[in-house]
Amino acid sequence: MPRILAPALLLVAACATAPRGVPLPMASTAPSSVDLAGTYQPEGEVFVALPRTAGVTNSYGRYRVVGPSTSLSRNLEGRWGGTLGGQTVLLDVTDGRIRGAGVELTVRRDGDALHVSGLWRNARLDLDFQPTHIGGTPGGGCSLDLRLTEGTTWRGFLACPNPDAVTVRLEGAAMEVPDVAMPQWLFAFLGALPDGP
Repeated sequence: MPRILAPALLLVAACATAPRGVPLPMASTAPSSVDLAGTYQPEGEVFVALPRTAGVTNSYGRYRVVGPSTSLSRNLEGRWGGTLGGQTVLLDVTDGRIRGAGVELTVRRDGDALHVSGLWRNARLDLDFQPTHIGGTPGGGCSLDLRLTEGTTWRGFLACPNPDAVTVRLEGAAMEVPDVAMPQWLFAFLGALPDGP
C-alpha cells in the first residue's frame, strides 16, 4: 500500500467510528441542603405503557426523579443515587458522561437529536432521540422503535426479544427534546422502560 494511502485510510476509519455530535453539558453545581429539603416540584413526566399494563409514570425535577419503582436524587456531592427502575444506583455525571457500577454512557447532541450510547446495567445501550423518532437498543437484549403519532404521544414497538406494542407519553418539559433537563430526563425515561427478558 502506498505510504500516503495508509494515513488516509486510518482517518476514514476513525471518522466512521467517531460518535456523532458534541458532548451534552450536564454538570452543574451540587445542590445545597436547603435545595434538597425543599418541596419536590416536578418539571416533566415520562409515561410508558405496554399492553395489559397500567403503565409507569416517572416525573423529574431539578434534583429528583420519582416513580413507582424509582426514587433517585442528587446528593450534596453532586452524585445521583437511589433506586432507578427498582435497582440501586450511584451515578457520577459530567458533561457528556454518566458513570457508575455497570454504567458507562456518553450523551451527545447533534442538531435536533440526542444520542446516548455505552453500557447500561452491564448491557449495551444505543438510543437516538429525534423530533419524530426514538429508536435503538435500550439494553437488556431489547430494541425500541417509536414514532411521534399525535401531540406528545409516541407509539411503536419494544422487542425483548418478542415485539410488543408500546406507548410513550412525554408531558411538561419532558416533551422539549433535545432541550430537556439532563440527566434527569434520561433517568426518568430509562427507569420507566421494562427490564429485558
